[in-house]
Amino acid sequence: MKTFRGFLWRFLFKEIVPPQDLIAQYGRFLAQLLANRGFSEPPAESVISFRAQTVPNLNEAGEKILNAVKKGKPIFLFGDYDVDGLTSTALMFKLLRRLGAKKVFPVVPERSEGYGLLPPFVEKFYKLAGGGLIVALDNGTKEVETVKLAQKLGFDVVIFDHHTPGEELPPCTLVNPKISPNAPQFLKDLSTVGLVYIFAKYLERSGLTQIDPSWVDLPALGTIADVSALSCLNSKLVRKGLKFLNRRETSSVGLKVLLQNLRLEKLNENDIAFRLAPRLNAFGRMEKARRGLKFLITEKEREAQKLFEEMEALNNRRKEITERITRRVIQYYERNPSKALIYVDRIPKGILGIVAGRTASLLGVPSVIFSTDGRMAVGSSRSPEGINLVKVLKKISPLMERWGGHSQAAGLSVKVENLEEFKERFLQEVERYPTPTPTLEVDFPLQPKHLRENENVKNALRRLQPFGAGNPYPRFLFEDILLDFKRNRYGFTLHFERNGKLYMNATDRGEVIPHHLKGKKLRVVYSVDNTERLDLQVEYFLWV
Repeated sequence: MKTFRGFLWRFLFKEIVPPQDLIAQYGRFLAQLLANRGFSEPPAESVISFRAQTVPNLNEAGEKILNAVKKGKPIFLFGDYDVDGLTSTALMFKLLRRLGAKKVFPVVPERSEGYGLLPPFVEKFYKLAGGGLIVALDNGTKEVETVKLAQKLGFDVVIFDHHTPGEELPPCTLVNPKISPNAPQFLKDLSTVGLVYIFAKYLERSGLTQIDPSWVDLPALGTIADVSALSCLNSKLVRKGLKFLNRRETSSVGLKVLLQNLRLEKLNENDIAFRLAPRLNAFGRMEKARRGLKFLITEKEREAQKLFEEMEALNNRRKEITERITRRVIQYYERNPSKALIYVDRIPKGILGIVAGRTASLLGVPSVIFSTDGRMAVGSSRSPEGINLVKVLKKISPLMERWGGHSQAAGLSVKVENLEEFKERFLQEVERYPTPTPTLEVDFPLQPKHLRENENVKNALRRLQPFGAGNPYPRFLFEDILLDFKRNRYGFTLHFERNGKLYMNATDRGEVIPHHLKGKKLRVVYSVDNTERLDLQVEYFLWV
């Protein structure tokens, strides 16, 4: 069975039977949702216990950082331009200030300067201070040669990162759970800012400092923005961070100003993903990453307000450019269909990832979007489930100058003269995989009125929060209903009726309107956007 959008459907409630002990403990509804996700308990309610030694090199990192603070050495924090990079740099900056460090210099690169700890930055630090400590955040795992250069110039180097390591590790203190085969998966799922928060808590438990409880809002932001898997530890960080954000007890003046201006009543993880994160990311996408860092660490409300206004203008400009270029790329693919999309043009580097993500999702194929200056092509790639970009790129790594990322998202740089061979080899590797079949998984049959009226159902959904990567929003099935729709100024208002009663309203922007289904009995799949307001989002129709 397919929708009019071509998805194959899986009814998980028919395929997966929850264990009896799970049903006894949580009830039939929540037990089914847990079993569908392979959980034995709600992730945020899991009891976690691990020693600091479980995190590779955490003790050594603490010793080096505390030693640098004690001796008054200059400490350069080198982050990244995305939200995880900005929040991890801001959190480490706050921690070092709390530890008493006087010479702390937080730096993030602009996208045009390249990703990662590059030699020009190390050389600049050397000219400024002649040595000291460099702490790389959300980058550095693959910067072997740059680390060697830094050490040659008299710097000690500590790296906090969560990216997949290469074959050779940098010869320094590397705090990255992914380098240890024995590290539990919940540590490997951490974003960099989550890792820095664990480090801060480790120092606090060691009696070396005391951190503000509100600092957990930064891991909540970075975890959701970086689409990190919401396993037990990440779920706890996000849930706790949301509590402080909703109480307006934030770690920074900038975040307080942001929340005041957006006037959000009660935030959830969706608000972070679609309201907060895109705005914070706009700084880096539009070559203003350093302004983004300033927004998170400033202690002046007037300055934060000015930065917010700048952020809004940048974000609006970013959206306009993104929509225009996405349309252009899709038109190109329609003229040149293939098992992968590879597009090269003079595109602002900051929107490459968004365009790659949207096109991969819409077209159902791996997407690599390059921006070129005539000599070097800098790209961002995204892939649907079933095709591992790390494995694909690893096979053709000699053709790239730099690359790194995750199974479904990666960044890369290719010399222009190597682009044609890269395209050919990339397609060859992708063709080794079977064509991904878009699949829509449905959790449970549930009438909207039961969702609104049944407190047990609402409480079960709250217990399963936060939703996101690794713990998707539940999708519910509503059967035997009639569809009608009327045009409005936004597109179309869809009406779903059963036995003459209106059960749901939904707005469709006009992307796909199934006129031939008007008046027919359908199955509808919907999700809940907000478990407090119970905003129902109609996702797909099904007819046999």
